[in-house]
Amino acid sequence: MLTRATLCALIASWTLSVQASETVTITGSTSASHIVEVLAETYSTEYKDTQIDVQGIGSSAGITAVKRNVADLGMSSRYLKPEEINPDIITVTIAHDGIALVVHKENPVSNLTRNQVEKIYHGEITNWKQVGGPDLKIAVVSRESASGSRFSFEEFIGLTQQIEGQTVSDINPQVLVVNTNGTVKSLVSRNKHAVGYVSLGSVDDSIKALAFEGVSPTLENLESGKYQISRPFLMLYKERKVKKSAKQFVDYVTSQPGQRLIEERGYVSVLK
Repeated sequence: MLTRATLCALIASWTLSVQASETVTITGSTSASHIVEVLAETYSTEYKDTQIDVQGIGSSAGITAVKRNVADLGMSSRYLKPEEINPDIITVTIAHDGIALVVHKENPVSNLTRNQVEKIYHGEITNWKQVGGPDLKIAVVSRESASGSRFSFEEFIGLTQQIEGQTVSDINPQVLVVNTNGTVKSLVSRNKHAVGYVSLGSVDDSIKALAFEGVSPTLENLESGKYQISRPFLMLYKERKVKKSAKQFVDYVTSQPGQRLIEERGYVSVLK
């Protein structure tokens, strides 16, 4: 039976252990957050005194959060824009990912060319029969403006324009804009009219990934460079302000065990 003194000592010990634990906050790309959450969970089983909190809210928000010192680490699924580059911020590439064009599983279309994708997102191709599919109006889905996936996709396909020295989106304003990979997948899986794009690592049996220019979006084709719609996953931190525990997590992510886990989840390791 515990005495009052023993119970107080246990409570005090537990309180001290809780206070001693550290929390590392990571925020940014929703695409990168999926693998970072897995890495964080694995890391925390070994380093039990460190809690890793991961929030997927968009690449731009992650970059801003680090610059404003409201997150220990940021995640981005695109390279930084010139105006975002800061000598105090260190960027570490933790993986490479592809962007897959996706449609409903029953859609017979299996491939799109760059020209076709550009015209679909510009609103010039509006029916699936124009690209060899059924006589159905195309429901076009895109990501929000802060998304690294959207930025990389539009840059690669040529869906941008220059206005007063700034690169801005040039897609059809009637495109349906959503916030996450998961929402794109959900919409496409339930709508035979829909087309969208998601992280290659997020593709599952609920949707159908299309070949692009005749090349299937597979890890093998991404690694070889045959599949060209690709982008990096970056982790960012302020060199002078980063906590030791946050830097240790970055080191783990880029280590052999961390990179092996990244490969197992369908992304390309930076150690290749």
